[in-house]
Amino acid sequence: MLLTGSILLSAFSCSQEKEPAPSLTPPPTPEPRVLDLSEVLELRIAGKTTEAIELLRSLVTEFPDSAEVLVQLGRSLAEANEFALAAFRFEQAVSQGASRDVMRESAEAHFQAGDIDSSIANYTAYLSEPVEDPQAHLSFARLLAQKGRDTDALNAFSQAPDEALAQDCLLMGALFTKKKLYSQAKHWFRESSRRSAPGVQPAPLLGLLQVAYLEKNDAEAETLILALEKSNPGSVEQSVFAQASADLLRKRRLADFIARGVDARDKSASELASALFAGAVSSSPSRSTVVSSGPKLPPNRNPSPSLPEDEPDEEKSRPPPALSVKEKPRSFSLAEAFASPLGEIGSPAGATDSKINESRDEYLNGNYTSALLLARDALKEDATSAEAWQLCSQAHFQLGEIDEAEMTILEAIRHAPLNLEMRMDYLRIARETLTGKRYLFELEKAREFFPESTEILWELARRYEIVEKMPVTAAVLYRKIIDISPPQSALAHQAKMELEKFQTP
Repeated sequence: MLLTGSILLSAFSCSQEKEPAPSLTPPPTPEPRVLDLSEVLELRIAGKTTEAIELLRSLVTEFPDSAEVLVQLGRSLAEANEFALAAFRFEQAVSQGASRDVMRESAEAHFQAGDIDSSIANYTAYLSEPVEDPQAHLSFARLLAQKGRDTDALNAFSQAPDEALAQDCLLMGALFTKKKLYSQAKHWFRESSRRSAPGVQPAPLLGLLQVAYLEKNDAEAETLILALEKSNPGSVEQSVFAQASADLLRKRRLADFIARGVDARDKSASELASALFAGAVSSSPSRSTVVSSGPKLPPNRNPSPSLPEDEPDEEKSRPPPALSVKEKPRSFSLAEAFASPLGEIGSPAGATDSKINESRDEYLNGNYTSALLLARDALKEDATSAEAWQLCSQAHFQLGEIDEAEMTILEAIRHAPLNLEMRMDYLRIARETLTGKRYLFELEKAREFFPESTEILWELARRYEIVEKMPVTAAVLYRKIIDISPPQSALAHQAKMELEKFQTP
């Protein structure tokens, strides 16, 4: 009994002891790690791409929702030439809210991986909103052309025409040719030649030759064949136009071959062209010239007297103006194509002037085709004759061949950069062929060469007033016209009237 009581007393005493109160302070939690990509950037800069990729993959596990980590991982994979994986990571980054620029990186990665369709899809998403990125438009256009989407490709190229490379222009020329838009095709083939490396490149001229055949323009095709063989011997023979070109030269220049004792029956286009280059190339026998009985006057100025055949042509021996060195050399010079080595052309000194006068007569009588052919004959005698190039341009313009008119007047300006009349001819053509911004640039360029020309100042002032909506600039130019014009000048009077309109409330 005593023992049982002791045990019960001990148990009761233990039950009366108070348990310790639980702590109200929560256990400390570790602070979240802040994303720091500085080490990744250092590895990429040092060229340690593999180490950067490993670090980024561990960061992806730690920060799975970070678009910034995914973008850096995609760029590192692209640097390691893992383009398919890079494209995957870029698309992940876009889904996590990365900027639209990452779509372009994804498109480029897909392209490098050979997935053209996915690249086009990403470019489409990237360019769905207006963006100033001409290189993206050009890359997009090239891919569309590669997939045969010609219309979409041309639309994409039209978003960045000034940034297009020579190969892009060549591609646009080919696409316009497929669509039978030959005027646009010729423009871009010429742009390709202009933007090519120094020297005459055969590819743009072969494109122009194809268009000439499609248009059944034998005269232009003949000119291009000779230009190609002069600058790149054998280029026609190695093209698909070899047989057609040989047949064309035999048909149009048979009299020349007979006169030289050349058997043209089995010769190639290159051999026939070489035979023509062996001496002065005579005019085409197929040309029918209408002889004018009226006064021999130039289209828009007084004729220069023909030099006697026994007197030297001092104008041709005179060195070009010093200012002409400022003109940028054109990559394709028709003058160089027609030019022959010294000693090969043995025509009299006055022959060129005689043909220029004949061409001028034909032009005044409305025989523009004959005027053009005669001007070309003059160029075969003297390919540096700016006057002959100008006559070619005027004849082309009257025949509705605007692109040809522009090309030939540019050649005239190249040989006579200080001739105001030729510059005004070019500006009249450029108003129809160039964009508004480019035409304004050409006007400003002409003003630099001829700062005292009231005609150029007037055109420039009207452009600023009507098109550019810049009345202050136009007013300055109108005042300049008034200052430099004679007191009774009609142009100065008109400029004063324009200024009064600005002052009218």
